[in-house]
Amino acid sequence: MSECPVCQTQYIPSNGNCCSVCGWDLTPYPPTLVQSVPSEFLQQQSVQLDWARQMWAKWSFSQGVWQTLSPLKEQLSQIQQQLQQAQQERQDLHEQLQQLLPQLDQPLPTLNTETHQESTPLPPLEVAVLNYELIEHQFTLNDFSDSVLSVAISPDGETLVSGGYDNMIKLWNLQTREMIRTIPGHTNSVVSVAISPDGETLISGSADNSLKIWNLNTGDSIMTADEHLDSVLSVAISPDRKTVASASSDGTIKLWDLITGYEIRTLFGHADAVLSVAISPDGQSLVSGSSDDTIKVWNLKKGKEIRTLIGHTNSVLSVAINPDGKTLVSGGYDDTIRVWNLKTGEEIRTITGHNDSVLSVAVSPAGQILVSGSSDNTIKVWHLKTGKEIHTLRGHSSSVISVALSRDGKTIASCSSDKTIKVWRVLS
Repeated sequence: MSECPVCQTQYIPSNGNCCSVCGWDLTPYPPTLVQSVPSEFLQQQSVQLDWARQMWAKWSFSQGVWQTLSPLKEQLSQIQQQLQQAQQERQDLHEQLQQLLPQLDQPLPTLNTETHQESTPLPPLEVAVLNYELIEHQFTLNDFSDSVLSVAISPDGETLVSGGYDNMIKLWNLQTREMIRTIPGHTNSVVSVAISPDGETLISGSADNSLKIWNLNTGDSIMTADEHLDSVLSVAISPDRKTVASASSDGTIKLWDLITGYEIRTLFGHADAVLSVAISPDGQSLVSGSSDDTIKVWNLKKGKEIRTLIGHTNSVLSVAINPDGKTLVSGGYDDTIRVWNLKTGEEIRTITGHNDSVLSVAVSPAGQILVSGSSDNTIKVWHLKTGKEIHTLRGHSSSVISVALSRDGKTIASCSSDKTIKVWRVLS
């Protein structure tokens, strides 16, 4: 009996055969040939044999691991089936709940201890046409350890909310300039914040893949949704305060019922990360901008794609809808701002003037003015109808990542990777 030099399996020598286990050629060389074989050939054969032994050892190890793990395969399959069944049951319950909601005399309570009030549209705000040529810097907030990624102003104009790389949400009193509170909870950067039209609820999206809902007045957590597979980059709330939209690096948009906390549906269609979302004033349309260089318009109620807008030559970083619901504004990595007809999808104009990416866009409540923040460290104010630049606000020493306007249009907030927030005031 002899032993295979690779796998050590015993075999009976013959004139020509291969190992029945590892397949190594076991054909012996004739004695006369062995005496005349050059040393280089023997060295090459030795190297090949060493390699074969190493490969066999690795394969044997992997087979051993698989045999160890194979009993778990059936258990994992059963768990997966149970998860799928639970997801289906959850969806069925949600559909039943949606059918029951119209029959209830009183609305269901929110997920916190307070009673939910019936969502009624807020009365339209009469906004004066302001002179945006007269803007002054009011103050700077610099109590941050890292970049500030998102800002929002409450409907009453009294509270400023920010999120940033420090994983924290911070609330500020815009009158006293003092911090109201810091809200911990996220385990990674807070990329986006949004405030409900009634000023009661705060939504935050984070690089920890979660969406969180908070009571803005108390800072208490109401709900956490972590069903995205990647960072939540943008959040928006419908005007009736019933639906939340979240956009993610996983390429999807999810819609959530703000009353129950259940996921309504997931929107698929973008070929890359979804960077920004906005909901139309009438609550009928959702707009999304993506790293796939496109903008998509969706029917919010049905979750169906209406059209795709093509024009940007690089990622669409920010989208905003005019309060009149007729036009859409987008800012891109291609350094441009584009204005679109929301109903037809036609591009109305391209606005140029920034020297770097347009990271954030916002439209004034009166619908006449556009404000943009850019990687060129500036904020620009534009006439929306003409595309003419009115004002350039300088002061940040790094990229302006997010801009927000108050409901009366008189206050502009901007945040930056220079670790500050700046507040600007329209004088008339």
